[in-house]
Amino acid sequence: MRRMIRLLIVICIILGLVLAVGEIYTQKKYKRPYLTGFMEAHPVFHHLPQANYRGEMKSEGDFDFEFTTNNRGMRGPGDYVYEKPEGVFRIAVLGDSFVFGVGVGEEKTAVFLLEELLNKTKPGGASYEVHNFGVNSFSPVLEYIYLKEEVVKYKPDLVVLMLDACDIQDDYFYEPRLVYDESGNITGCDPLKINGKSDIYAFLLKHSSFLNTLDHKLIESFRKMKAIGLKRYFSNKINGIRNKTDILTVRDRDNIYFDRFLMFREDKDIDIVMKHWQRTERFLMLIKKFLDKREIPLVMVLYPYGHQVGQRQWSKGRSYWAFDRNRVYYPHWGFSVIEEFAGNRDINVINLYERFRDRKHEKLYYNNDGHWTEEGQRIAAEGIFNSDIFQKALK
Repeated sequence: MRRMIRLLIVICIILGLVLAVGEIYTQKKYKRPYLTGFMEAHPVFHHLPQANYRGEMKSEGDFDFEFTTNNRGMRGPGDYVYEKPEGVFRIAVLGDSFVFGVGVGEEKTAVFLLEELLNKTKPGGASYEVHNFGVNSFSPVLEYIYLKEEVVKYKPDLVVLMLDACDIQDDYFYEPRLVYDESGNITGCDPLKINGKSDIYAFLLKHSSFLNTLDHKLIESFRKMKAIGLKRYFSNKINGIRNKTDILTVRDRDNIYFDRFLMFREDKDIDIVMKHWQRTERFLMLIKKFLDKREIPLVMVLYPYGHQVGQRQWSKGRSYWAFDRNRVYYPHWGFSVIEEFAGNRDINVINLYERFRDRKHEKLYYNNDGHWTEEGQRIAAEGIFNSDIFQKALK
């Protein structure tokens, strides 16, 4: 018995040493990506940028510069206050990293440029404030929570929601972490809970770089094996075929876990796509109903990714997602589904696709990172500003 106890103690010590060494090694070798490195877990909003943060935004071959967040953790520039000055028309823009402005300076984001355009022309004779509430990896369910718990405090006269092609995958990941009140209303999204219970694995991932590395490099491989089968997984390895490419390009497989672009994947089984789009539809309707109740107009903006605009756009990074560098992928079906949904529910939609396609010979998207360049941000701002739908919403 004593021998057994000693053996267990030795095993625990060895295991502890392995974990400690692994933790030290991974913390030194692997740095958190800039898109998540300044984020903090939040029990209501899932995650938010740190307030008054100063850090580096870098993508090899694309951009490298310092950026800051304001007193609310938003992009700014400048701090945000709840009080609205008299005579000011305030617009709140919701979205993800494209809205936040990854890859450009604070004064080059579409939100900042839109405010500049409005205050130069002053439609309706008002002064305008356009607040940037873009947060990396936010999607309609988190935007709904953030809107009703925080954004509404700023008393916006108009809400612009920039809907991203990848939002249906984000909503898929966030849904199990939603928190509800006794009436079944969504009250938050807690990253450390799943299906209403504490998620020990998520807690360990949050606090361990070593476990995070294992999850991304080892456990992710098991997930791929489960998705396509052991035999096919190793056959692909032997034949030099990327397993992720195989997973993404099979028509009748529900691969929402792996595919951020499921909504616009060509020839994908429509039933699979619609099953996941309907989840995002529900969250968009929550936003619509919340704003209607307060008589705040909503404008939804759609925009393409680089591989949908031109061969030279997002030319390198697209291959990771199994998109050919020498092709243009047309998003018409996906956009038509969204526009039909919006039309049936009186949601005004601005689609920026044609504006980007008309400028396809300019560099609008970074080659590796895939976010808009300064010119891409400007096209987005001008496209929104010049839209009849947007101009009518200002009246």
